[in-house]
Amino acid sequence: MMRNRFLATTCGALFALSAATACGNPGNDAASTPGAVQSPAEQQPQVPNPTPSEPPVTEPAPSPLPIPTPTPTPTPTPEEPAPTPAPEPTPTPTPTPETPASTPTPSQASADKFGVTMLHPTVGGGEEWFLADNATADKRFDPQQTITRNADGSWKMKSNQVRMGVSTSTGYSAAKIPTYDRDVLASRGYMQSPNDWKNIEMTGFVKLNSVQDVTDNFDWYARGGHHNDQASGCEGSSYKGGLHYDGRARWQKETWHVSYEQAPYKPATTPLKGRWVGFKAVMRNTTVAGKQAVHLELFVNENADKVTWKKVHDVVDSGNWGGDAQHCGGSVGAMPITWGGPIATFRWDNANDVDFKWLSVREIQPEA
Repeated sequence: MMRNRFLATTCGALFALSAATACGNPGNDAASTPGAVQSPAEQQPQVPNPTPSEPPVTEPAPSPLPIPTPTPTPTPTPEEPAPTPAPEPTPTPTPTPETPASTPTPSQASADKFGVTMLHPTVGGGEEWFLADNATADKRFDPQQTITRNADGSWKMKSNQVRMGVSTSTGYSAAKIPTYDRDVLASRGYMQSPNDWKNIEMTGFVKLNSVQDVTDNFDWYARGGHHNDQASGCEGSSYKGGLHYDGRARWQKETWHVSYEQAPYKPATTPLKGRWVGFKAVMRNTTVAGKQAVHLELFVNENADKVTWKKVHDVVDSGNWGGDAQHCGGSVGAMPITWGGPIATFRWDNANDVDFKWLSVREIQPEA
């Protein structure tokens, strides 16, 4: 459009100039002086007169180029920050349960020569005994009755009254027991020899095939010698761990033979008849209120896998549990039996067909 206006203005100016020249010099076209030269100043450009019927052609203004719409600079979308992972909640610590009696602690998790888990290790250089492959030739083992070998390697006892004794490596001799005075025995710590059975873990596996009285029991016992009427029965001291044929368990304290105190019964397992079951009696000296005491525990291995031991009875004799030690020279009737004895015994009554295997007696450390 600016260009068209410029052309129109220019043409108009030239047209006006041409008309003015013609009016100021009439006859100029005919009366020019011959031979005269027109000065350059007088020479005017010839502008053609426009034909009135033909208006000046106005070139169409070029269509303006479209102004491109600027592409808006995109506002950068801030990167969405990666979500901060929610911190994993600190797990609430599960309280460590007390070590169950059926699971030995790592320091105890070793096995004896039969593959039976030992709840407490044998004292280095201490006394130990295992049922021999040829049990009838073992001089330390006195079954007192005939035993026979089963096809599976176990042994059979067919008697209604069983007392199978195991002596220490020193052996047993009543002549080597100088006194039964309870205060003297408690003071020196043994009845016959320094290596008497005292702090021990006693183990046996039994299968009850025939029983006459289901209320009777197996007893594993120690801390004395022979149980008879000699020496007023004072050689017959013991702690007896009992597993009854009906599945109950308890400890008994025999201050002398025969003088018993019984702890209450506790349920241990289902009736024993017709299956193998493992049974352990553990007795260890300990200290209560600065004085010697005895910690007594019973365990059963119900499926006879040699490993899964369950504690079924636990009692501490700290000197306030029955007893009449005065009968054998003791100054305190209820004094605990803190001394060792030369014989440990596997006993049962009123069961005339019993298989047994993997018997052992091992010396262990006293309780810290």
